[in-house]
Amino acid sequence: MLVLLGLPLGSSTFAQNFSFGMFTDVHYAAIADNGTRKYQQSLDKVKQCLDTFNHAKVGFVVELGDFKDMPVPADRARALDYLRTIETIFSRFRGDRYHVLGNHDEDCISKQDFNSIVRNSHIPKVLTYYAFQKGGYRFIVLDACFDSTGHDYDKGNFLWSDTNIPATELTWLDKQLRATKLPVVIFVHQPLNGNTKVTVSNAAAVRGVLEQSKKVICVFQGHEHKGGYELINGIHYYTLKGLIEGHFPESNSFAVVSLSKNKIAIKGYGNAVTQSLEIQP
Repeated sequence: MLVLLGLPLGSSTFAQNFSFGMFTDVHYAAIADNGTRKYQQSLDKVKQCLDTFNHAKVGFVVELGDFKDMPVPADRARALDYLRTIETIFSRFRGDRYHVLGNHDEDCISKQDFNSIVRNSHIPKVLTYYAFQKGGYRFIVLDACFDSTGHDYDKGNFLWSDTNIPATELTWLDKQLRATKLPVVIFVHQPLNGNTKVTVSNAAAVRGVLEQSKKVICVFQGHEHKGGYELINGIHYYTLKGLIEGHFPESNSFAVVSLSKNKIAIKGYGNAVTQSLEIQP
């Protein structure tokens, strides 16, 4: 068993029954459809998500990035209006809510612009990566929206194939993991598994930090709209399918995650995949 201070990871001292809701890749924008991407229908899709989450009384809701998309042509003021619109819808959830930065969240605005409008419950607005604790678990939100030089994505610098978690954030992550005694769940937009253009460029280094801690049970991520799943060295990597894809109401994608002593139960709605994941020994 993975051990924390002599206790198994699944010990009831820490792990409790706890649930949260999640969705990803909303890409809301008041622009024309592009193939399977139905930008304006995201409003109704998110409303359906939140109705389900409110009814289920989940502990919090997290959106995993690409909350908005870019005006055509690019325009900062209009992009901020899109963000205000979708954030107002998100505020319908009756509880704590959190955001993960995605590449499209900085397509023609800055991270500071984004954080000035959205609300991460009980988190200072200046933070783009952060941690919080609920239900006997530690939740860590990562920001992989940096280029290979360590600079923030910002107002047009948001190349989806150049995504990194810089050294300063990796150091912070390592300290967070060392400081907690609780099982840990990670949220990030771009995948930390796989070996393609959508994968975080230094994903192997990030996974090394996660694995060394022996506390991380699962990574939830978005960005790759088709979704996916992989188990690597005892850590589950679940990529949630993109909400933007397909006509509403036939298509949507969101999930309720239930954590318990030995299991991660993912109830997928719409196109989202339902999975039951065992906490790895």
